Amino acid sequence: MMSKKRMESYDAAWEQRYQEIHEELRGAIGDVALAIEHIGNTSFSNLITTSALDVMVGVASMTAADSCAERMVSIGYEALDEGGGPDQRFLMRVYPDGLKVRAHIVERSGEFWGEQLLFRNFLRENRETAVEYAHLTKQLDDKDVDLTKKDEFIANVVRQARAVD
Repeated sequence: MMSKKRMESYDAAWEQRYQEIHEELRGAIGDVALAIEHIGNTSFSNLITTSALDVMVGVASMTAADSCAERMVSIGYEALDEGGGPDQRFLMRVYPDGLKVRAHIVERSGEFWGEQLLFRNFLRENRETAVEYAHLTKQLDDKDVDLTKKDEFIANVVRQARAVD
């Protein structure tokens, strides 16, 4: 059974909070991170969103990912088993003001990195698809629905984005 996520209207402060998180992460992990990107629902403006901010940290290798994760744990992130796997490290931190940040550490040359950026950029440029995704996200939150619908939607958008690219 899925856990319920709190849904809320988009807040323009998400981008400012991302910039703060980006600077904090850059200070903690330095050049181990080749890039840090804002992904997930809060990276699309003016849509209903979950109440968590997602970041993706691109590293050169999974050895670097382990080093990166250790540094993030030292500033308050917790390493989680879910959402990880051999090609990803997944961490989370809840800030004193209640902000939840989910961090995905992946190889910058890997499939996850590329697909997440294709998906994010396509939704930023295609409002209708972004609205459709927001409705799907809300629908999945309202019911105990298998997440394959979301995965299928994302895969379809990535295919569309590659066709345009």
